[in-house]
Amino acid sequence: MSSLPTFDVLGFTLSLPILVISLLAVVLIPIVLGKLLASGAKSGPSSVILLAGPRDAGKTSLLLYLQEKTLIPTQTSTTPATVRLSPSALLSADSPDDGSNKPFHIRDTPGHPKLRSTAINTITQPTGSCIGIIYMLDSAVLSTQVRLTDTAEYLYELLLAIQKRYATLSESTTSTELIPLLIACNKNDLFTALPPAKISNLLQTELSRMKETKRKGLLNAGAGENDDEDLDRVLGDERTDQITWDGLKEFGVEVTVQSGSIKSSAVDGWTSWMSACLEA
Repeated sequence: MSSLPTFDVLGFTLSLPILVISLLAVVLIPIVLGKLLASGAKSGPSSVILLAGPRDAGKTSLLLYLQEKTLIPTQTSTTPATVRLSPSALLSADSPDDGSNKPFHIRDTPGHPKLRSTAINTITQPTGSCIGIIYMLDSAVLSTQVRLTDTAEYLYELLLAIQKRYATLSESTTSTELIPLLIACNKNDLFTALPPAKISNLLQTELSRMKETKRKGLLNAGAGENDDEDLDRVLGDERTDQITWDGLKEFGVEVTVQSGSIKSSAVDGWTSWMSACLEA
């Protein structure tokens, strides 16, 4: 029986089967690894929907309601909490399951002014997978200027963070998607609750006032033409003080305003918005 031919490769004597296997390994291993890495990049980390807003707006109540499908008493949060959910958690009791099983996360962040950096950092992380932001507010307290100002100030900072993220991503890619932001007007079942259209107008007016104040402050301090870092504090178009939801689309955010009530289980509009974020 004749022996198999051998080959001398880089000083090593290899039989034909070993040589064939080695060549196949050299060709196939990079292909397989490439497919695995591409698959991992496509699926990426689990999608995150960020919950932010002032204290006592109902953020944690919404998180627990989606998780447990019932109302659970809560207290003011001082630490962030992230919960993994199935898309079926967004369906109402009488809605058919569409079969989607890719999980996502909801990240609840504290509303205390000293702890709001958690939400800002979630937005600005360049490798983050934040696909949507719910800014929850108490629609029953915005008739007082103090609460309106606090609500608008936090929203201004969030919108500014989205704008910076959008600008950063736009420098590295030719196609940058808008980040959807839902202003969830909670507690619309209360007598003092304002309608969503009224809240929308109040917030746009208050944001415009804040922008004007910040621009004047920068100019009075000598900032402006050469200080890019200070100009980054200006939300939206630098040529005007007016803030509108439509105008913010140019800077990376698509705003939707919807009312609801966790206490009354009136959250279908919010969950439909979340489902749309997952499908986008």
